[in-house]
Amino acid sequence: MDWIGIISLLVVAAVYAAMVGFYRWLGWTRDVERRMAESFAPVAAETSGRGALAEQLNKRLAHLTFAERIERQLVAADSNLSVGEFLLLRIGTTLGAFVLGWMISGMPISGLALSIIGWIIPGISLRRKQAKRAKAFASQLPDMLTMLIGSLRAGYGLLYAVAVIEKEMPEPMASEFGRVVKETALGYSIGDALDHLVDRVQNDDLALVVTAVHIQSEVGGSLADVLEIISKTIRERIQLKGQIRAITSQQRMTGSVLTGMPFLVGIVLMVINPEYMMGIFQPGWVLAIPIGATIMVIFGNIVMRRVTTIDV
Repeated sequence: MDWIGIISLLVVAAVYAAMVGFYRWLGWTRDVERRMAESFAPVAAETSGRGALAEQLNKRLAHLTFAERIERQLVAADSNLSVGEFLLLRIGTTLGAFVLGWMISGMPISGLALSIIGWIIPGISLRRKQAKRAKAFASQLPDMLTMLIGSLRAGYGLLYAVAVIEKEMPEPMASEFGRVVKETALGYSIGDALDHLVDRVQNDDLALVVTAVHIQSEVGGSLADVLEIISKTIRERIQLKGQIRAITSQQRMTGSVLTGMPFLVGIVLMVINPEYMMGIFQPGWVLAIPIGATIMVIFGNIVMRRVTTIDV
């Protein structure tokens, strides 16, 4: 076995050991998921350990503030992975891409270039899943409001109406409102549980609905009448957004292709012929070529996104 193979095995072993240690260190996420998946009948027993769990969570994430952001993304995407599992997956794909690029070209720089793709792919997949779920939630929002208004006009309370939505609506609406019901069983108020729903989904129309619920709980009045007006407004906004997306779809796709193509071609050439590509990364004025090209591509992408983004 040559020295490249020995170094590759050592790198794999070192990263694997680091991944195992990091996974065990974040093992508390599995305990949190197990607790949330259990029955919520003994509410007092669940809420009694809430302070200790929150204190332990704060200690664990004291110097890992990015973990909270990743956890919100995983919840919004309805992923079964914990934060530790997602990070292990991302590190694993990065390492695999690095070793693959090194083995293909025989140079570490090629593995480094390919490892960038390995690091980006899990994040892109998570964002696409999150966007798909958010889009499905937004499309079901008018039907949810119709069902909510009907339940309120029939004389049911807000919490019972939310439980009806959980049983009657399809995914992802059913599971999101199912979490609202579970949080109220844990002791949260219906208003706080709906605020948590807005934080997870990040939908402006839903935020408007929850704001109406808060106002009605403070000043009184008919919540069904207010929600009916909001429902008409939301339906018009969804229709207008659909028209805008259809008109700007070609421009958005063109921007994505023009942004990703130079980097993809550069990485492929780096893997196939690294000596040829390293010519533009030599010290001196030649280095201004890749730096200037990267800056112009990023600036062009920002401009195209600004042009095709229309607030409704």
